This record gives sequence, structure tokens and C-alpha cells, in this order.
Amino acid sequence: MTTPPVRERLLLSATVLLRSKGADGFGMSELMEHSGVARRSMYQHFPEGKGQLLAEATAEAGRFASTRLASALADRTAVDGFVITIERWKRILRSSDYELGCPLVAASISATDYPAAAQQAARAFRTLSDQVAAAFEADGTPADDARRAGEFLVASMEGAIITSRTLRSTTPLDALIEHVRHVWG
Repeated sequence: MTTPPVRERLLLSATVLLRSKGADGFGMSELMEHSGVARRSMYQHFPEGKGQLLAEATAEAGRFASTRLASALADRTAVDGFVITIERWKRILRSSDYELGCPLVAASISATDYPAAAQQAARAFRTLSDQVAAAFEADGTPADDARRAGEFLVASMEGAIITSRTLRSTTPLDALIEHVRHVWG
């Protein structure tokens, strides 16, 4: 098996550490150890340092989330696709023993120290909300209602992920599934 290129290893490690520790929860030494990359190589790929790396890792996480959501929504109703996404999060939380959260949330929380990462997270949240809204609109929901549903559901899912991590239980995500099915069918 080949080792991924240095840039990919740094992005992957930054994303894992964001998901488990938050942007302020790890330093450069831990990032270097986790990625197996020399500090000098880090600055060759991310000359502006940790802030640049976190912004790019957050943008990549946003693209990944968008691709996964598009896959879940493909050829399904908005409700069914959204529920698949929530079920994926339940599996992630359980398999990581509730250690891995959403890197977009972690980047959002660090807006003061890492504004570019927070901007990337905001862009990703808008994209995800728009995708859900488009699916609802395709199901016949009026545009304004679909937009509100997309914003509400993405925000609710992110809150349920955070709460599930804290409680070490998928009960909040189960409640969200139940609510989505009750309200939107």
C-alpha cells in the first residue's frame, strides 16, 4: 500500500483532529505526529500555517459532506435522503465511541482564531442547506418553505450531532428522524 502524498496526509490529519479535538485542541506538534509529516514539509504546502491548513481542510470536509448528501438524496425523497444522512452520522458516532464530530462545527466555533476556516464552514452549511432545499422543492414544496426546511434541518442535524456526542447516545438523532418523518412525511 502506498503512503498518501504529504498534502493529503496533512489535510486528513487536520480533519481528524478537528473532528475529535476542535481547532484549538491540538497544536502543530500533535499534527506533525498524527500525519507523520515533518514541520518543514507542512510549511511547504501551507506557508501560512495552521490557519491555512484548517481553512483548506474545512473546505475539503464541506465538499465531502456535500457529495455524501447528494448521494443520499439521489433518486429519493428529501425526507428519505436526509434520514439516510442522519443514519450515517449515527454509525460514525457509535463506531468512534462518540469521539468524532463534524469538522464544520469545529471550524465554526474557532471563528475568532481561524476566520478563514469558519468562512469555509459557513459556505459548506449554505451548500448543504441549499441541497436539502432543492430536494424538498423537487418533491413539490414551495421554494420559500423548502429553503426554510433546508436551513432548519441542517442546523437541527448539527445540533443533534453535538448533543449526541455530549450524551454519548444517538437519542437526539433518533428524535430528529422521528420529527422529520412526522412533519414532512
